[in-house]
Amino acid sequence: MSENLQRRSLLKLAAGTLATGWLWQAGSAQAQAVDAVETDTLGPLDTVVFGDMASESTHRMNATLSDVVTGGLDQAARVLNPPEEPGFWGGRLAVTMACRSKGPTYVTIKLWGSEHGEELGRLQLFAEGKQVGHYHLGAVDPLDIPAADPRTPERFYFHTLPLPVELTAGRSSVDLEIRAMGRIAGYAQSADDYYKDMTGPSRTVYRLYTHDMPYFEPVADDITGTLPTLKPRTSPGSEVIDKINARVVAQAGAEARRTTPQLDLMYLEFLARAYAMPSTDAYRNPAVPAQIASSLDAIYWNHLTNGKLITDSSQQWMGLGRAGLVMLALADDLAPLLDEPVIGSPGTNSNPGFEYGTAGWRTVTWSGSGTASRDTGVHRSGTASVTVSIPSSGTVGWATSTRIPVGQGTYSYGTWIRTAGVGSNKAYLDVLFFDAAGKLVGGDNKFYASAGTHDWEHVTASLATPATATLIEIHLRLQDAGTAWFDDVTLTPPAGSAYSPVVRRDAWSTMLRATREYWRQHIPQYTNQAIICALGLYLADRCLSWLGSADAWGEEKARNYVYQSIGLVPWLGPEEKDGRPTKPLGSSYYQVTKKGISRELGYAGNYGELQDWLSLVYDAVIGIGGVPDDALRDHLIKMVKARAVFHHPALDADGYQTMRIEAIVGWRDAEYPGKTAYDEGNKWDGHPMRLAALLKDPDLTAYARQSIADHQVFQMLEESSELDVSSRTNLNLLSTAGDYAYINGAAGSGKVLPMTPGQPDFVFTDEENGLVALKHGDEILYASLYWRARWGINRLARIHHITPDGIERSATVWQDVRYVADGRTFAEPDWVNFEFAVGDLVIPDGGFPPPGDTVHQAFAGQVLPLAKAPSDMPEVPAGKESPFAGRASFYRCEYGPYLIAMNTSADRAHTFSTRSFGASRDLLTGAKVGGNAELCVKPGTTVVLRKR
Repeated sequence: MSENLQRRSLLKLAAGTLATGWLWQAGSAQAQAVDAVETDTLGPLDTVVFGDMASESTHRMNATLSDVVTGGLDQAARVLNPPEEPGFWGGRLAVTMACRSKGPTYVTIKLWGSEHGEELGRLQLFAEGKQVGHYHLGAVDPLDIPAADPRTPERFYFHTLPLPVELTAGRSSVDLEIRAMGRIAGYAQSADDYYKDMTGPSRTVYRLYTHDMPYFEPVADDITGTLPTLKPRTSPGSEVIDKINARVVAQAGAEARRTTPQLDLMYLEFLARAYAMPSTDAYRNPAVPAQIASSLDAIYWNHLTNGKLITDSSQQWMGLGRAGLVMLALADDLAPLLDEPVIGSPGTNSNPGFEYGTAGWRTVTWSGSGTASRDTGVHRSGTASVTVSIPSSGTVGWATSTRIPVGQGTYSYGTWIRTAGVGSNKAYLDVLFFDAAGKLVGGDNKFYASAGTHDWEHVTASLATPATATLIEIHLRLQDAGTAWFDDVTLTPPAGSAYSPVVRRDAWSTMLRATREYWRQHIPQYTNQAIICALGLYLADRCLSWLGSADAWGEEKARNYVYQSIGLVPWLGPEEKDGRPTKPLGSSYYQVTKKGISRELGYAGNYGELQDWLSLVYDAVIGIGGVPDDALRDHLIKMVKARAVFHHPALDADGYQTMRIEAIVGWRDAEYPGKTAYDEGNKWDGHPMRLAALLKDPDLTAYARQSIADHQVFQMLEESSELDVSSRTNLNLLSTAGDYAYINGAAGSGKVLPMTPGQPDFVFTDEENGLVALKHGDEILYASLYWRARWGINRLARIHHITPDGIERSATVWQDVRYVADGRTFAEPDWVNFEFAVGDLVIPDGGFPPPGDTVHQAFAGQVLPLAKAPSDMPEVPAGKESPFAGRASFYRCEYGPYLIAMNTSADRAHTFSTRSFGASRDLLTGAKVGGNAELCVKPGTTVVLRKR
């Protein structure tokens, strides 16, 4: 910023503050408009061509661990190599380039879009020896973060970063450096896990440019490549559906036949869902409710001994809410089991009817030989018994696997015995007593079944506990030749016994209440996390109602947490112990904008694709024994359709036409490009077609059918099926065949995704998120004006621009903003990274320092003013992330042929000038606009101009 402009801006700031409380923060575009129209450079200020000796020499290049190569389209280039000894930092390219002495200087890198793979590591920009931006989710990101998929196959793309204005002020040149490094595991919990060694050559580096306009325009002879001819994928096909279905059907059978408790809640949900699927062996299988009940019993005991189970469950923020979903899915079948003792209850015999496999029992051979097994073909009640068969002689049978605590008094014992060809006094019940030290103090308490062959006979005994006995074992034995079956073992304590069994109804209520009470006080803020947590709260409480708990909130209150999480009502945040909401963001903060986009620190790309959790919202509230809720269903459809404009045309890894999630302007996205997605993309907890099949909206069905027509759905599902086989992946894929059958047979509306080539022009704006998406012909622009401003007003916008010929630009650029100041500022710390943690792990401020010499931040010390938050919001300390501290009331962003003016305020109009931009057309109204016009932007609206 020039000295004159800085002085005038300060005077304007002061006057604005006194008069209205509004501040105008002049960014690069304003600076150019006032001071430097004659000096703006249409093309690059400077260009270095890597691999060209003359260009490198002119720029005093110093290369370390670098090779000259011939790259894409036969262009000269360089690669940076890993260190000779294993390490994080690799080769370097240091150059001196021209910069602007007044106002902004940008740096753009040219990269070949066919290269891909995390093994390429990253490229990081340094200026005057300092790192420009942060490694992970910083407002200014690295020069390159490669992903598994290529970004622009067969052509180049350009990525632009801003330099701090103070760094180049008064200078005509700047020392720049590209450093290669290994990949980063963004949420690792130690420095060793976070920073990965560089293992191979970097992505090929072609050119580096400096320029003073936000939009980078290469010179005419700078080869960019052309978009390959679009062609649809032809394979794989529907055989992928059959392959997935065979896998999940086999797993469902294995889970249904399981004879030990399943402690993985995702596999329990998998089994509960398979119980309702005719294509699986679990379908209405009488063993399934018993298996699920025994597993929930085991999870209850785990909960009592592991205080972190409700925070370290298979889905962190959901707690044990998934257990509630399992119970509700089998509510009618589990109801008769609710008043039975939990398996393993004190003073009770575990698994007395052998319904839960052989849990709680062990086989014993006292002498001779024979076989002992579980028999599901013979049983007195339920679905199974145990049997013993001896060919000639010996004593073989079953015993409780652990000793059962008992008190003093007379207990009743019993079992039902069926025999075939046994001798007199050969099939019997035996009870053994032990003292606290494990010494046998009472045995040979044998009670016999009749000899010969007969149907079920009840054998019972009443035994007084010996004075020193505290433990018992129950034995079921057969002596000598014959076969015997045993079922329905009973143990009844005397009245008033201290060893009262724990009933399932009470036990399951205990763990659900605990998870609900913890998570209502620890509700997270980010949208996906809030939804997951709200689902856990809702399912836990709905299940408490089903269990008859007096502590249940009831449907209306429980459902309100779901409504909060998806933006149907204001989000009130964690609660105090007494139930009062803390309202950390005030009383009127919605998790989802009026336009239907998740609301955080701007647009959330891949993380903002919430379809996987919206599917479970629908299932939990409406689908699984719930009640119709048209308002909820309509809102879910609105959210999914709003995301449709953020799926843009691209090529997949094999060069076939596809649609991808917009990730470049996604504040929580750490690699580019985004994943393939039509109605829904691949997620750990969701798959294409799932939500469309649930909601049955004609447009969503049509988007899913578009993915089938492009054959991309089969490719996506094949990629999902190739992930590690786990409870999470199997649960995710369980409904694939059914969803495909519905989508393949449904007509839909016939629409295609809005960004599909050939579709009508449109402009989508979301003022609450500072977000723009537009289609002009086959040109696409995404802009996030509220860009990673976690601490204060940073004046940065993020742009993704795709031209009709397939050339892509991504850029972080300066813009002009207006905001209501709260009087505080925050100086950007000298960090090169941010801290990210889960649970109670402690990570230092700024995250883990990178290996090697200390690295300093080029933006350190940049003063970020804080915008005023809602008056009913508790004050957030400066330097602590807030969705309001960096949110401006008005943005003016120029980028190439576009000028965006967005008014995010609710009650104040703003005006802006088109001076320096030129004649244009308003894309929302179609009106022509002059080159020196003053336009008014009403509250909560946006003007988007395109040069004529």
